Amino acid sequence: MLAGSVLLLTISTATTAQADWISTLVRYERNLTAANTMAVGGAVSQDQSSRRGFDFSFLTRRVKGKKSLSRIREPLDENDLMFAEQHVGMNMSSELRAVERPAMLELRKYATIASGDNLVKILNKQGLARSDVNAINSAVNGVFDLTKLMPGWPMSFNLDASVEPGAPGRLISLHFEPSETITVSVERTTEGFAAHRDETVYIEELMVASGTIRDNFWKDASAMGLPGSIIANAIETHRCTTDFSKDIQIGDRFTVLFDARLTEEGKIVDSPKIHYVSVDTRGGKREVFRFEQKNSTGYFDRDAKQSCATSFSLMKAPLARPYRMSSPFNPRRKHPITGKVRPHRGVDYAAAKGTKIFAAGDGFVRAKRTHSGGYGKHVIVKHNGIYQTLYAHMSRFPKNLRVGSRVKKGQVIGYVGTTGSSTGNHLHYEIKKYGKQIDPVKSKLPRGQKLAGSARKSFLIVRDNTLNMMDDAKPVVAPKG
Repeated sequence: MLAGSVLLLTISTATTAQADWISTLVRYERNLTAANTMAVGGAVSQDQSSRRGFDFSFLTRRVKGKKSLSRIREPLDENDLMFAEQHVGMNMSSELRAVERPAMLELRKYATIASGDNLVKILNKQGLARSDVNAINSAVNGVFDLTKLMPGWPMSFNLDASVEPGAPGRLISLHFEPSETITVSVERTTEGFAAHRDETVYIEELMVASGTIRDNFWKDASAMGLPGSIIANAIETHRCTTDFSKDIQIGDRFTVLFDARLTEEGKIVDSPKIHYVSVDTRGGKREVFRFEQKNSTGYFDRDAKQSCATSFSLMKAPLARPYRMSSPFNPRRKHPITGKVRPHRGVDYAAAKGTKIFAAGDGFVRAKRTHSGGYGKHVIVKHNGIYQTLYAHMSRFPKNLRVGSRVKKGQVIGYVGTTGSSTGNHLHYEIKKYGKQIDPVKSKLPRGQKLAGSARKSFLIVRDNTLNMMDDAKPVVAPKG
């Protein structure tokens, strides 16, 4: 009990950093446990039970964030045990020398590579000896170009936590992953440090996934074994033509033709290229084909019209003729009713009551309101993650127009009127770009692309070849269980 009391006093008065006193505590506990338990095989002497001391294991096991401390009780090999007759007549000091084994206590740390970091700087932050830092840096540089370290990459370290307090840190191993297919690791050896570069080799194969919607596209495609990256990219190809959360219903069918990257076990990991995506809905079949041009790659429908959101178009004046601009975009316009200076963040087009109002571009109806302050009856169309348009002071809406309805450019979404704060029949038209109103007339708006000439001929050949590729593609089979 005296030994335990002295140890307790020593630790309670320590002023070292937390990592140091933990290491000290571990070493004392290991030595004390060895002396108390006599892990040498054979019978335990009667005198041993009288020098049990104080058990500090509960402390090291419960130190927050140091779960690996429980690993200090490393079991002894049968070859390391001593028989009773071998330790007869040994004194305590010789017993301790006989049973002491350096149990490696590993403490795992993580770091994220920051801008301007290099491996030497990262290792120095771990408190390693300069000689070790240079040796590790040299070993890694032999298998990986260290100039290609990128900010944001995670790096993990296994350190020896039982080093003497105040001594340089001692690296056991480290590893980081420059890509999904490459892992770089370093391990301490008897000669110094050895670095390894492991690369996963994937098999590439043309595959086609076809299925029926039973829940939603994401869940059903995932159940077939498609990873999230392929599903997300498939949705992206239809970003301007199909809302996968609203337009697709149970019973609809989908097809995805892609170059699959697989493991040796046949698990689909990723896809470097998606050739074709189609969804067969109650409203008709929507399909897009990948087409690579000299300076760009996009997805086009059967008629060579680009479907990607980056090239859709918006109308500057979305209503039927005749009309005239009655009030331009003006941040300091005097309001015609109140007489106060109030920003006019849209364009007014005067036209006869009942004149058709069109959707300025492809999208879906985000709002349809009969009365809402000065706008009166109005419709809001969301086109993509960038653009949104508003059409105000309508007299009425088409019968089948509902919130969530998919609309095409030029589709009738309302009729000119004078509801709300209005002095006469007109359309108030607004465009928001990233949530901020812009001038519909003077701003540079996106213009659609429809292939023509030689580009169209090339696309039609690619389209037909893509459809023929379906026959050669390996079907995706849902994993069992």
